[in-house]
Amino acid sequence: MFGCLYGPSPRLAELAGQFSPLVENSGGGAVVFSLSGLNRLFGDWGQIASEISRRGADMGIAANLAIARNKTTAMLAARHLRGVTILAPGQEAAHLSEIPIEALPANAELLATLRRWGIRTLGHLAALPETGVRERLGEAGSRLRRIAQGQEEEGLRLTRPAEPYAGREEFDDPVERLDPLLLAIAALLRDLTGKLQRNGQAARRIAMAATLEPRGEAVRFVELPLAGRDPQALLKQIRLCLEAKPLGAPVRAIQVTLEPAEPRVVQGGLFQPAAPEPEKLQVLLARLGALAGADRVGSPVLVNSHRPDAFRLRPCAFQPADPSPALSRPLRLAFRYFRPPAAARVKLENGVPQRIASERVEGAVIQAAGPWRSSGEWWAETAWRREEWDVALEGEAAYRIYWTPSQGWFVEGSYD
Repeated sequence: MFGCLYGPSPRLAELAGQFSPLVENSGGGAVVFSLSGLNRLFGDWGQIASEISRRGADMGIAANLAIARNKTTAMLAARHLRGVTILAPGQEAAHLSEIPIEALPANAELLATLRRWGIRTLGHLAALPETGVRERLGEAGSRLRRIAQGQEEEGLRLTRPAEPYAGREEFDDPVERLDPLLLAIAALLRDLTGKLQRNGQAARRIAMAATLEPRGEAVRFVELPLAGRDPQALLKQIRLCLEAKPLGAPVRAIQVTLEPAEPRVVQGGLFQPAAPEPEKLQVLLARLGALAGADRVGSPVLVNSHRPDAFRLRPCAFQPADPSPALSRPLRLAFRYFRPPAAARVKLENGVPQRIASERVEGAVIQAAGPWRSSGEWWAETAWRREEWDVALEGEAAYRIYWTPSQGWFVEGSYD
């Protein structure tokens, strides 16, 4: 048997939890809970309903209560029948018969079909023959008929209560070196990741709170771009974090807290190239960030600007992207950028480049096209202006050169 409470009170789940550990918050002001085994404590269903109503009144809760053999029937009755309703087995259809068909979980098209048939209430729908409903409306219509008769069986959709994933270790003597501290953290991680494994979860963030000697506290966070629960991989991330940002004093106690998340589920593709494991890639990126700076590691993204080669870095994406469809494009010249652009000396005649000299390119210009002038972001500190030329040198090599007021001439790259 199931009970359903329906009302505006935010404490409905608290009231249901006093009678059963199996509680589903269905949303819209409805809470469904299992009543299995309560007969031994309170008696028949009428006595159970009386006890639920009494405790609800003590808590200041005003709500409809329905008790039925299945969850769907209890929810319908609680939402549409006032007060306390007990639907004994075999009497569900009689109690639900006056509820309008708009209360059914059906799409607009199916409801419109029922109205054209003259069906206005659940009693009308329950009286239709099963074979005819199935032939005309399929399984969806047959399910609605079972709901109208109070015969639709559906289990509770339970939500896991929030469980803290935190561990604390206190030391007899303050720990000054990193390695002994990491040994204690490793033991905490084994316990916490084991709990994550049992609950089917992973960690997306690690918080470490250290109590320092003689006083004070230091907090460090490790943000994981991809949720994981491998204790060794998490420990490497913590080591890199503490090496980059030392705690600065002996540690009297350490607390590690993991923020849970849904684990990563990836289906590999038959034709996708092999890639490193995300956990190993996370560690590699953390090490690169410690060496070069966190703001210099990531995936480049073009920015909305006309400034040549304008981009920004974002955190690396670990999820594989669908390959873009192949497009038929006309044959074009490929351009090979020099990184960085090569500084150059350019001889001009009547404003046209005649000769170029740099570490990578040198020679007389036999043909030049340009100039193409562009500028932008004059309102900001990143204001830029440049003049571009495409030039062909002796030997039939083609290059792009440009000039800026602040830095002079550069060779940007070559055409293949």
